[in-house]
Amino acid sequence: MKKIINSILLIVLYIVSIVFLVNVFKLNTFSNLYFCIICLGVLLLLGINTFKLLRDSTGRISRIIFSIGSIILIILFVIGNIFIDSTISFVKNVTNNSKDENGEYSVLVLDSSKYTKIKQLDGLKIGFMNIDTNMDDSISSLKKEAKIDFESNNYDDISSVYDSLLNNEVSAVVVESSYLDILDENDYEHINDIRVIYSYNVTIEKNKTPNVDTSKAFIVYISGSDSRNGLKVRGRSDVNMVAVVNPNTHKILLVSIPRDYYVKLHGTSGNRDKLTHAGIYGIDMSINTIEDLLDINIDKYVKVSFGTVINVVDVIDGIDIYSDKSFTAWTNRSCSYTVGVQHVDGKCALAFARERKTYTSGDRHRGENQEQVISKIIDKMNNPKYLVKYKEILDSIDGSFATDMSYDEITSFVKIQLNSLSSWEVDSYNLDGYDSSGYTYSMPGWYLYVMEPNMNSVNEAKNRINEYLKG
Repeated sequence: MKKIINSILLIVLYIVSIVFLVNVFKLNTFSNLYFCIICLGVLLLLGINTFKLLRDSTGRISRIIFSIGSIILIILFVIGNIFIDSTISFVKNVTNNSKDENGEYSVLVLDSSKYTKIKQLDGLKIGFMNIDTNMDDSISSLKKEAKIDFESNNYDDISSVYDSLLNNEVSAVVVESSYLDILDENDYEHINDIRVIYSYNVTIEKNKTPNVDTSKAFIVYISGSDSRNGLKVRGRSDVNMVAVVNPNTHKILLVSIPRDYYVKLHGTSGNRDKLTHAGIYGIDMSINTIEDLLDINIDKYVKVSFGTVINVVDVIDGIDIYSDKSFTAWTNRSCSYTVGVQHVDGKCALAFARERKTYTSGDRHRGENQEQVISKIIDKMNNPKYLVKYKEILDSIDGSFATDMSYDEITSFVKIQLNSLSSWEVDSYNLDGYDSSGYTYSMPGWYLYVMEPNMNSVNEAKNRINEYLKG
């Protein structure tokens, strides 16, 4: 009877250990040498336990010890499999999120109009913007999805298309939903006079980037989005950062670019625009515009949704942040802060990271708050007590990251770092500018706040990037 029980125990141990080795192989983050060492270690443990549990001459106490040891190994292998499965699923989901990009469009009518359903617009006039490079796709998609026919009136800019609605030239207008955020941000006087009666998506093809050799220096664009519509929907890029990663020197340079930087959007003519507005036209526009500004070649991108801050901070039981000013957050009036260190939950950590109207330096101070929140999260997650919440943490940020790096590129980079086991040195540089106002490409009829680039800081950023690339 004892042999049968021990045999069953060994069978279970063999199954979970084989699954563990297969998962380690699929994870693909260990070199061949390390993987062989792991395999030999597992085989050695299996051999010893098999020998001790099945040998007739094994004493009763030794048999009990090795039975308990086998149970512990089974538990450890099961935990290891859960961790590895979660990691693989997370990385695959992150890479799959970059496969496509959607433009979310809203059909707007006057709040005083009789129209409440999209079908009521059949046979009427609807206004569209010529500035939208996907205008034709948005027209055909609306006709196909809503199953209506209409006459499209096309206008040159956002002001003209809204005026056409207010003047009753058209019964409705269609704009990409990102423009609603822009109108709200700039206190558009008629924002309460319009309402959305229908929304739909248009799939937009993105440029494919070539594979990057992660053993050499490469550049990653980090786009932080405050959008509530998800990562696959195009929207303003609230945080714009260039990361120069050099695996040979184990140094990273982070170059932060203010969201309101007054730049020329790539491939456009006319007025310059805020860098944040580049995101309206897709991740490729943001990348190409920053490449033009800094005279660099960006290899890959990472998109991050800052709405995930709530989930992560709550999972790690809140964070301690320092505020240099007492205020109530304008994005969440239930969150108030005093001067000094205070413990905040997820919703108040996000409100702190979003705050800018309280500060005279506006977006510059918001960037500092965002950096503080991110660093506090990283510090808290370094605590071993949160290792047991590893899967819960991954689940909390699932769907909040997207990258065009492939699974193999990511695991190849991790493999290189595991082989070297070297610590990283991180440096940062913030582009500076001057408060100003100007007309923008996206909102040509509006005189908006912009930040005029300080070209000395731009040139300094170029020099630092080249230094880090060369090592």
